[in-house]
Amino acid sequence: MEDTLDWRERRRLQTIAQIKETARRQIATDGAANLSLGAIARTMGMTPPALYRYFENRDALVAALVVDAYASMGGALEAALEDVPTEDHAGRFLALMRAYRQWAVAYSEDYALMAGLPTAAVEMSEAQLVAFQRATLRSMRAMVEVLHAAYESGCLQIPVPYHQPPPAVGRALAWMQFALQDESMPVGILALALTTWLRADGLVWQELHGHLPKALFGEGEFYEMESKVLVERLGLGCGEKGEDEGWESRGGSG
Repeated sequence: MEDTLDWRERRRLQTIAQIKETARRQIATDGAANLSLGAIARTMGMTPPALYRYFENRDALVAALVVDAYASMGGALEAALEDVPTEDHAGRFLALMRAYRQWAVAYSEDYALMAGLPTAAVEMSEAQLVAFQRATLRSMRAMVEVLHAAYESGCLQIPVPYHQPPPAVGRALAWMQFALQDESMPVGILALALTTWLRADGLVWQELHGHLPKALFGEGEFYEMESKVLVERLGLGCGEKGEDEGWESRGGSG
């Protein structure tokens, strides 16, 4: 009986993987907004009711695809840090920035689904929401840890306003502290990590899906330039750069 159950579970997981892969191909061809369970069922030779046994509606499938995408990106970011010495704060920061763009270019359909679809408009079950939060925080955690290590070493300049954000922003950052299971993490680090990802996302989105000339971005040269500017602006090289008014490092004022 146990072998039969194991076979059924393996078959179920295999079918789920096939549904997801068919959905990704459909997104690559028709765009995320046109994702259709009916079309997926027809492609796989299934009836729509049969497919609903695996995903109860379109939102459930979208949620699963987004969670997979964030998990994949998180793994790529973690792998990018493996061969960079922990004391090389600038190198680790650049490794994360480069890995973010490289993953987005390599998995452009997944990236388009993550960045182009408002997940707030997708209805998720409680279990899906937990999985989504864990997957998104996995990539954020990598940047937070790199920035925090640099800050503790005195090799990071944080804009002073980030330490005393507006109340609504402060509450959101406090939630991030709780979600990351580190309520001692300075809110300035969290604010900086978040704005860094927003900058990276904006540059990558414009390169892949925006309206600016492709020649501007080249083969990643524009993105690389901006990443290196951030290294200098934040003082990650532990030099004199970044010692501008309105920024502070560990042991500084504010």
